[in-house]
Amino acid sequence: MNKSNKKFLEKYSRQIIMDQVGIEGQKKISKSSISIIGCGGLGTSAAQYLSMSGINNFTLIDNDYVDITNLNRQTLFTENDIGKKKSKILSRRIMEINKSVNINSYEEKVTSSNIQKFINKNSIVLDCTDNFESRLLINKYCHYNQKILISAAIQNFDIQAFILASWLHKKNPCYKCIFPELINDNEASCDEMGIIASVAGLAGIIQANLTLNFILGLRDNFREFILVDCINFDIKKILVSKNKVCKVCNS
Repeated sequence: MNKSNKKFLEKYSRQIIMDQVGIEGQKKISKSSISIIGCGGLGTSAAQYLSMSGINNFTLIDNDYVDITNLNRQTLFTENDIGKKKSKILSRRIMEINKSVNINSYEEKVTSSNIQKFINKNSIVLDCTDNFESRLLINKYCHYNQKILISAAIQNFDIQAFILASWLHKKNPCYKCIFPELINDNEASCDEMGIIASVAGLAGIIQANLTLNFILGLRDNFREFILVDCINFDIKKILVSKNKVCKVCNS
């Protein structure tokens, strides 16, 4: 056994010993390529746990700078990072967790003209943005280009999360099916309504776990809308079908 193989087995030994993972499962995790759009509360948490789990290929996209108001919920950022680009700092932190990781980071806002450049090569996309304009754009691109979309949203003590593959089956919904009336940012963001630190972290972890479940073939219900009330610890899973008049996935 060479040195790199020994290190691989040692580092991920606690996952490899699980029946649901094993050597082959860990190899699947390591070979997977993930795009994370938005390096804030959701993106930092998801990226941290996916890199710790052994994901070796990341694309990080965010055009924002670290602000002092981010530090209560955006893991891996410190006061020394204020004023610096989030995607660049997050890349550096992930490489400290996993030196073998391959990262492409972009300090840009996702638009219809550049989204293909960012996520064309990756089959799994984590939508960690905080605005509906970006969510709708990412959803549309993922449907037409057959990408697995794992999305989450947070506000106060509440989490919404789902994994979508609207192109895979005629009954699978897309994001627009779940929110058919949504056309713009007519609802307040967490910056305006508030968010507790632990909720942001938990939501990112849920996205990471949905990602790993899919990679390992453990569970991939593409018709579940997950709602978590973090005050009462109520978890609801609502089955959602494709909207027959959806302008995205039924066009």
